This record gives sequence, structure tokens and C-alpha cells, in this order.
Amino acid sequence: MNRKQTLAAFAAGLAVILNVLGPVPTAEAKSKDGTHRIFLVTWRGCEFACKGFQEYFKAENLSVDILHRDAGRDKTRLPGFAAEAKRMSVDLVVTWGTSTALGILGTYDGADPALHVTKIPAMFMIVSQPLAVNLVPNLKSSGRNITGTLYLVPEETQLNVARAYRPFKKMAVIYNSAEKNSVISVSRLRKLAKKQGWTLIERPVPKGSDGKPDAGALPALIAEVAKEKPQWFYQGPDSFLNVNRDVFTSEALKNGIPVFTAGENPVRTSNALLGVVNRYYNIGQFTAYRAQQVLMHGKRPIDMPIESPSRFSIIVNLKAAKALGIYPPMPLLKVSEVITGKE
Repeated sequence: MNRKQTLAAFAAGLAVILNVLGPVPTAEAKSKDGTHRIFLVTWRGCEFACKGFQEYFKAENLSVDILHRDAGRDKTRLPGFAAEAKRMSVDLVVTWGTSTALGILGTYDGADPALHVTKIPAMFMIVSQPLAVNLVPNLKSSGRNITGTLYLVPEETQLNVARAYRPFKKMAVIYNSAEKNSVISVSRLRKLAKKQGWTLIERPVPKGSDGKPDAGALPALIAEVAKEKPQWFYQGPDSFLNVNRDVFTSEALKNGIPVFTAGENPVRTSNALLGVVNRYYNIGQFTAYRAQQVLMHGKRPIDMPIESPSRFSIIVNLKAAKALGIYPPMPLLKVSEVITGKE
């Protein structure tokens, strides 16, 4: 076979291979009109992180079309969203929350191409424990076509700030034992208590006749725990308590115990005293920035570490401080955002 025939045979073979594999996806893929299409799936509406994500592209005047779908806390809707994203051949899939990420992207060792998004570049945000739920094997790389952002400030850092505000020997945590994120958080607190020499008082929320955590049991449970005189109640990454944050933080306040929290809402919109947080809006903006790197600068998700913004926020609820008579020390006050009550 001469050189010309060899080249022709190679080209024919390559054409067969490409026909089988289909077009090679690239980070510069766009819709026909040149606009990048992002398929954004949220769990419980478009809250601050979702808004921060959307508004980043508007502020930067970037050409994107964000197709928003909300699960309404219903996991059965997620397979349909995954199928829709694949059918539409969008350029990037972004998920909000642990349930949404697992339902759309699957675990790193169990994703099913028939059920999950595996070929389209993807990104997650507002996932409390991406390692513990097997979304990724480590934070350096997902090992697949996804990356994400972290939003929880490490528990040890949170405790250091709480201690700077009010030293403690006892801390109480009430949690939903049906939520894996909450169970993991309590386990970490347990280890830190042993390491640092303080007492953790932990109580799961009682379940009702339907087998679900009973919000009506919170006042009595909080009053019972308050009798043990903890210096703080801790509200971790617990969706049940976030939904019932007004009851939880108000009852703690009534019993004279301050609440410090890993999330923004309980201190900003309820009666928690202290929040050590990455603000949801900032996480949305940070996630959008990283999405821009994928869509417009050719970065591959597999090459991008899972990381959080470089700075976190300390939020103090002055109304709660006045009600409790527990005011922040001046050095902490200087680096905190102070709010006067519910926003």
C-alpha cells in the first residue's frame, strides 16, 4: 500500500470511529445563536445562591441563557430534569443542594449514564458534605466531568468564633436524624468536643406518627435541653431546622440560650445570635464565576478543585443580643456584619 492509500485508509477508519463516538464535547460548545445555555436545577425555589448565580452573568454582561427548573423538594422530579438537560444538549448543568446534586449527577462511583448527567459539564453548589455523600472522591478533583463549590465554614473555625463571642463548656445540638448532612455534622462536633474538652449535649428531633420529625415537639425539647444550661445551641446544616428556624431560635431565646449557626437564614431572618457563614449570595456568585471559567475560558471541570470563597462572614443579630443581654466583644464586632433583627 503506498502513502496515499495508507492516508486514505486512516481517514476512513477515523471517520468510522468518530461516527460511533459522536462529536467530541468541548467547553466552548454553544447554542446555535452563540448563547451559552445553562440548565440550573434547584431544590426549594430560587433563593439567595440561585439569585447570586443569575445576577453574576447580568452584571458581567455575559451571553448566557439560564434554564431554571425547581424540584419543589420532590426527588421524583429529578430524573426527568436530567433527561431534559441531556435531550436539550445544554452547555452546562448546575445543581443546588445535596439531594439535587445526587439525583442529577449521581455518586462518583455509581453514576448511571442512563439516569444521570455524565457527559455534559456540570457543577454543584450548596452541598454540605460532598465527600461524605460520595458525590466526589476528594476535593482536588471529582475524577469526572463535574466540579463544585463548598459553602460550609469548617466546624472548628465556627467553634473558634463562637468561643471568641462567648466561651463555653457545654454546647447543645438538636438535629434531624433522618438527614445525613445533620448526622455527619453532629459526628464532627462529637469528635471536636472530645478533642477540645467540652461537653456536647445532643438530641434528635422526635418523630411523629407519620415517621417524620415533629416540629410540634421542638418547644418542649428545647426547654428540656436548656435545663442542662449549655452556653450555646448550635444549628448546623439541617434542612428541617432551617424550615422551622423561627420556632427553634425563638424558643431558644425564650429559654435564655443563644443560637449560633452554620447557615445565614437563622441569624438574618430569625432569632439566632451568631452566624459563621459563607453567604448564599456570595456562593452563587462564586459558582457563576467558576461556570464562566468552564464555558468561556475552556477549563475542564475534572481539572478544577472543589473549593469555597477565600473569606467567610460573621453575622451578629443585635436584636437577639439585646434580648439575651449577651453583647459581642469589640474585637469581634469590628469584623462582623451587624443586623438589627429580621430582614
